[in-house]
Amino acid sequence: MTGEYKMIRLLYAMGGPMVRAGAETMVMRYIRELIKSNEYKISILIHANSDENGDYDEELQMLGIPIFRVPRRGTDPIKYQKNLDVFFRENEFDIVHCHMDVACGVFLSAAKRANIPVRIAHSHLTTYQATNLIKKIAGFFSKKKIPSVATHRLACSKKAGDWLFEGRSFEVINNALDLDEYRNVKSDCELRKKLLIDEDDFVIGHIGRFCLQKNHEFLLEICSKISRPKWKLVLVGVGPLLDNMIERAEKLGIKDRVLFLGLSNDIPKIMNMFDVFVMPSLFEGLPVTGIEAQASGKPCIFSDRITPEICFTSNAKMYSLENKEVWINSLSKETFINNIDEAQKALSNNGYSIKIEAQKLNKLYKDMLGD
Repeated sequence: MTGEYKMIRLLYAMGGPMVRAGAETMVMRYIRELIKSNEYKISILIHANSDENGDYDEELQMLGIPIFRVPRRGTDPIKYQKNLDVFFRENEFDIVHCHMDVACGVFLSAAKRANIPVRIAHSHLTTYQATNLIKKIAGFFSKKKIPSVATHRLACSKKAGDWLFEGRSFEVINNALDLDEYRNVKSDCELRKKLLIDEDDFVIGHIGRFCLQKNHEFLLEICSKISRPKWKLVLVGVGPLLDNMIERAEKLGIKDRVLFLGLSNDIPKIMNMFDVFVMPSLFEGLPVTGIEAQASGKPCIFSDRITPEICFTSNAKMYSLENKEVWINSLSKETFINNIDEAQKALSNNGYSIKIEAQKLNKLYKDMLGD
């Protein structure tokens, strides 16, 4: 395919702005590879207000990828569907790849009405994210629509696909990385010095949005009880519960040991500073940050609520959220050793090299179109 008129018109539909979160970061990695072929005319649709911006907006603009936006569904589903109908009348696509989990049902209904030939539902979670009862009910009914409106089903893990698609077939597309980014990282001494972290401080790291799903309160509580004489907890991310967690750290008496860094555009460098990566999530599909931590060679501790597929190396462990003592004892006494060679080999062998996985997705798209 050479001329633009033959290019595959591909739309990625996202639930919010293009922030540095799991699904958005995954989509960006695939976009960077797919766009190199000059076979795709890629667009992104986000659900956001006019004043909401994403961390990847500038890069997308540089790549020549338009970002369309529609208001969130909110309390007016009829108006929302009308907005989608107008959008699809004004813009034509060959493929709509929806990364909105249960909301794929509602969104892809509009894509079906617009006669878009390939409509993909992509699962990133293993349970309902909404805590509000009304939103949960809406999510339940949207989920039930997916079989009738999606032509194809993809997931980030088997557990995520089993949950969203309820026994129907699907294909796993890995949350792959550019592994070299995590191997070729300079020494973390300067960053530690900048953050006032001593050379002999044991650094516990976590990267994730401050929301109920990520379970920061649990992490703060177990850290308040570890017995190592010198340790720091580094938390990277933003979100609605950030202020609550800052207050919680103060109440637990560990405010001076916890560093809230906000967002970062250099995750490999941040990861390189950690002695151990900890992720006590209440639910996940297959978390990108967990893969990034292992790509950096870091020992990892995951909650048992995350799919077991996340453990690629002998350096990755899973503990029950019901047993706080095992977390506390591990962080207090265990010796953690980096092993980047083993980790990168395991990730590459399991399909987590973005260069290889992007080729797989490219072939899938073309097979779906019947090319």
